[in-house]
Amino acid sequence: PEMMWVKNREQTKDWVVYHKGMNGGTNPSHYHMFLNTNGAEVDEQNIWNDEEPTSTHFTVATSSKTNSLDKDYIAMLFASVAGISKCGFYDGSNSEQTITTGFQPRFVIIKRVNTTGNWVVMDTTRNWGSGNDDYLFLDTNAAQLDAEMGAPTSTGFTVSTHGFVSGSGNEFIYYAHA
Repeated sequence: PEMMWVKNREQTKDWVVYHKGMNGGTNPSHYHMFLNTNGAEVDEQNIWNDEEPTSTHFTVATSSKTNSLDKDYIAMLFASVAGISKCGFYDGSNSEQTITTGFQPRFVIIKRVNTTGNWVVMDTTRNWGSGNDDYLFLDTNAAQLDAEMGAPTSTGFTVSTHGFVSGSGNEFIYYAHA
């Protein structure tokens, strides 16, 4: 997997997140975040045991967040599939930029990782690309908001200069789906 969410089934929150773009793509298994918070990536060995996942398996270490005796866990795994989905990362800038996925996405999740930032969700069903895009946050229970965030293109998507999806000095991960 290139992105995964792991959670103790008995807990109502605390999905632990791995993404291949953490730490700029260098040793991402040393890092994790939580899906239910806006926190930045954290370097902690006892989550993924500092082992990169492969196409057939992933490793969890001794943290109760991913591995406790007599507890059941749920894992949601994501990978890039040509023409269907893309897990990627990019550096923010002070100008609009185009992210290439190889297909026109209808759904995207974007998260700033080097500092705090919400998990932004946009989709074409809720006007992504209309100029004043409707978006949600995965990490809050806030109502839908709107702002110019970018738009899907035939081979990816653009991101505006809005701080949730760009900004010089910021690093972002994303998951896009057709």
